[in-house]
Amino acid sequence: LVVPSRGYRYISLYTTGNEWVGTKAGVNSEGLVIVTASAPPNLDKREFFQGRTNTATLLSRYASVAAALAALEANEWRSGPQFIMMADKNEIVSLEFMLQGDYTILERTQNGRLVHTNHYLSDDFLKYNPTPIAKSSQNRWQRIQELLAEDQALNTEVSLQYSKDPVLWRKGQSPTATRTLSTWTVRHSADGTSVLFLTMANPGKPEKSYTIPLQKVFAGEYDLSQVE
Repeated sequence: LVVPSRGYRYISLYTTGNEWVGTKAGVNSEGLVIVTASAPPNLDKREFFQGRTNTATLLSRYASVAAALAALEANEWRSGPQFIMMADKNEIVSLEFMLQGDYTILERTQNGRLVHTNHYLSDDFLKYNPTPIAKSSQNRWQRIQELLAEDQALNTEVSLQYSKDPVLWRKGQSPTATRTLSTWTVRHSADGTSVLFLTMANPGKPEKSYTIPLQKVFAGEYDLSQVE
């Protein structure tokens, strides 16, 4: 739980252990959820993010998708090459970013299913994908399309089930292979309550899952130090 000197409090899924230390996903006290995904490796370089706005700042600064997008259109923040998905209690949006702060809104909807992996999907940025596109990213994209084609109601139970699909939850075939470290699922209910469903699979520790009531966290009634 981060309490900035200015702005909204937020819960941060924070990565350590490499040069990309920082918030990769989060939800703030107003209900804005942000998750990020890396661009292809040739664009995923620290130099391209110099002077750009990080995810933690976005969570502390904006209360809604609409506010964040209005600020983006007003050039109040910029991102390096990556993919960002935002959601709140009213809508969801998928964004793709390139060099020099160029971006496209891939899709924005009040009712729907948005997905992304680690390669560009918009016509504007397809040319920046490597040739061939990384097999893992292609496989995960194809697999989530197959799952969504089953036309199940995408409730919490199904979402959590999808997140543990063997293609989407990468185990890592060697100590140096890319593996999945967590799932981050937020449910905003019509009665105004919100819950974070979190699975942590930190290296060297047993995999653990948590059901975290967000109102209790922001009221100081839930101790996040137990999450590890």
